[in-house]
Amino acid sequence: MNRRIGVIGGGIIGSSIAYFLSRYPDADVTLFEKATIGSGTTAKSAATFCLIDDSVAHEFWSVRLFGFKFYTGLEAEEPGSTGFEQTGTLTVAPYKDYEMYVQQAIDLTVASGYQAEYWRDHAKIHEIIPDLNLDGVLGAGWCPDDGFFDATMISNTLAGRATAAGARVMIGTKVEGITVVDGKVVGVTTDKGDFDLDVVIDATGPWARTTARYVGLDLPLWHTKAEVFILVPAAGLEYPFPILKYPRFYARKDKDNIFICKAHMTMDLNDTTHAGIWDPDDLPMSGGTDAYFWEFLTEELLQVYPRLLESSIGNEWVGYRAEPADFLPILGDTPVDGYLLAAGAGGNGVIEAPTIGRDMARFVMTGEKSWYLERLPLSRFTDVNKVKAEAQASKLQR
Repeated sequence: MNRRIGVIGGGIIGSSIAYFLSRYPDADVTLFEKATIGSGTTAKSAATFCLIDDSVAHEFWSVRLFGFKFYTGLEAEEPGSTGFEQTGTLTVAPYKDYEMYVQQAIDLTVASGYQAEYWRDHAKIHEIIPDLNLDGVLGAGWCPDDGFFDATMISNTLAGRATAAGARVMIGTKVEGITVVDGKVVGVTTDKGDFDLDVVIDATGPWARTTARYVGLDLPLWHTKAEVFILVPAAGLEYPFPILKYPRFYARKDKDNIFICKAHMTMDLNDTTHAGIWDPDDLPMSGGTDAYFWEFLTEELLQVYPRLLESSIGNEWVGYRAEPADFLPILGDTPVDGYLLAAGAGGNGVIEAPTIGRDMARFVMTGEKSWYLERLPLSRFTDVNKVKAEAQASKLQR
């Protein structure tokens, strides 16, 4: 007998879950997306995938590695399916703890069969980006093998493959309620009708707090702001521009311009400027950045890359990320039978989506929980305030 599974949210995580579920012959999969596949937060993603940065802790190296191999495998099989641009990554280390982290990442990268080096010679670093101010910099890691993807393109590729395998992908379909009988999910209500289901997986990203209330849950999720500027360099890009990573911001090429964003691990969940509980539906597609972000960026660039301040602003926007207190996703079962979570990936959804999709599908179809799902359940938030304080203290130490 087929298992009827509804996935809510057609971003990169929901599309990945639908794809991996569709590989099981006894899975009857329906993906619900209220707009278009790969819209919402996914459409505003930088989609950088760097083997040597600090976006995902080394504890989760296998998650990073599986994601990178999965996407590059798709690209090799179907060129253009992921929008991959192999620019390489330069990760600059301004202090000792960060240097040690980058060096560990390089060891892991090389052990996994990719190229990476750590340079203390400033002349070598300037071969990649000549204009950096390296005063006080200890060194930098360089990985030529990675780059960035197109998260919307990946989402559409995965949704298309899920459809080809028999899944239903319903765009323009808003889930307006989840039906629970005797503590168990039995279906969803949408603006296109009702659907009987055995399992519902919530992959709605920053909308997950709203969706969870349909089953009576108040999730320990906050919104943080992914504020982005597209800078237009005064003289254009005069050299191949890699992904550039500092502890507090990152940048990559955007056609002939530069996409630049504040690192999500710099967010303070106790600071109402950085974090809160907002309505993602109120976000415009462009504009809306806060004055503090430009001030923050100006201060950073004055220290490390002053030439970029000669740029004009070609575009700007804000996206909301869903962040738990420990900045790690919430995965798997909940107190409501049949309602599962794949939420809270924050700024790492592109990196984590393949592992989340694979492991959630396996759990739904076999009952087997991977170490990743065991590590990141909703139940870890028995004392949210304690976790929040510990997470903030850990960030400050880094």
